Amino acid sequence: MDPKKVLLFAGILMFSFSSQAQRKLWDGEYNRLGLQGGVNHFNIITDDLQVTPKVSWTAGFTTRASFYNDFQFVYGINFYDLKVDVDGRKKLEETSANSLIEYSMIGVQGNFFASYKIIDHYLSVEAGPVVQVNGKLEARQDKELYYVGNYDINATDLEKVSAFNLNLAVGISGGGEAVKIWAQYQYGVNNFFKGLHDEGLQEKDASVPSFKGNISMIAGGVTFYL
Repeated sequence: MDPKKVLLFAGILMFSFSSQAQRKLWDGEYNRLGLQGGVNHFNIITDDLQVTPKVSWTAGFTTRASFYNDFQFVYGINFYDLKVDVDGRKKLEETSANSLIEYSMIGVQGNFFASYKIIDHYLSVEAGPVVQVNGKLEARQDKELYYVGNYDINATDLEKVSAFNLNLAVGISGGGEAVKIWAQYQYGVNNFFKGLHDEGLQEKDASVPSFKGNISMIAGGVTFYL
C-alpha cells in the first residue's frame, strides 16, 4: 500500500469529521464524532482456491449525523487487519493440498451509510457503499515458497490483489447516544483477484485459471461517541 495515498485518504476524512462534529443541524441535534474498535471475520468467496476465513481486528473513527426525522447519515474511516488461510502444499510433487498458507493484509475503508432509527437513538439499521484501499495479500514469511492449491505457483504469486475495492454493506447498531454496539456485513462488488491477471501466472502453470473472487466480511464492535 502506498503510505502517501493512505495518509491523504485518512486526512481528507478526518478533516471532514473535525469540521462537522460540532455543526448544528436543522432539527436541533448535533453530529457525533465516535471512536470505535472491534473484530472482523474476513473471507474471499472464490471457486478457484480453498479459502478459510479468519478473525482479526478493526479500529477507526465514525460520525453519526442527523438528517431528517428518523433518518441519519453515518460516515467514517476504519483500519482493518485482514487474514485468511489458503490451502497449499510444501512440495511440488505432492498431489493434494495438505498445508494452510496464512495470508494477511492491511486495509483502510471509507464508508457513507444511510441510517434509519427503528427505536429512537437505541436501535438503527444502516446500509451503503464502502471504498477499501489495501496493500498486498502477504503470505507468512516462512511459507512464501509453498505451492498454492494444486497449482504450480508459489504463495507470493497471489500478492498483487486489487488495491482498490468497492464493497456494499448492511448493518445494525444499538445502544445509547454515547455508546453503541454494531454489527455489519460487507460484500465486494469487484473482482478482488483482478490484479493477478497481469502477472503471467499461466506461463508458470497452464492450468491456472483467471482467478475470480469477491470480498466477504462480517465485522462488529463498540463505538464511543464524544
